[in-house]
Amino acid sequence: MSRIGAAWRALLLLGGGLSLALLAGCSASDQTTLTPPPGAGNTPRGGGSGSGCGAPPCVTFTVQINFTGEDPLQGSFTDPQTGSGYSSCTQYATDTNTGHGWMGPGSVTQPPTQVEGKTVTLVMGVAEGAYHGPGTYANALTGVIVGSDDFYTGNTSVTVHGDGSGTATFSNLSGLANGTESGTITWTCA
Repeated sequence: MSRIGAAWRALLLLGGGLSLALLAGCSASDQTTLTPPPGAGNTPRGGGSGSGCGAPPCVTFTVQINFTGEDPLQGSFTDPQTGSGYSSCTQYATDTNTGHGWMGPGSVTQPPTQVEGKTVTLVMGVAEGAYHGPGTYANALTGVIVGSDDFYTGNTSVTVHGDGSGTATFSNLSGLANGTESGTITWTCA
């Protein structure tokens, strides 16, 4: 599948899957749809250029993944794009007025992230109005794409810390034509 196709799949999962996942964990007043940032896939949520850091200060994530199931995968990658436009990791973690919600590392990297030779996209976010800063959010990881396999229905939890680091866990994510996938995602922010 082309990089553009993978990006479109991620955006479709983000737009549809996230709003459904958020309905289960939020009150009626918090039920909003996550709107990807303008030019999603090219422009990170902080409004940066999408081509990496640019001029310092830069917010960069180091992401460690450990997946089991249909596509077992272990490794790490660096994401200099998702935090682009933020002056610090604390600002990234605490900013609740973005206009389009919080997005986790690995959601908008271009070109797509590679781990063990496979492309990996994480569809992780909290809708505008539902993100209240550091804390734990049920079902905020709405999709994991490994190569051409999409996993998007299952139990997930995302914890964001005040220093911009965090953890996501998921169990038995499934897709229409795939088996299931479980795992953990941890990230640090610098």
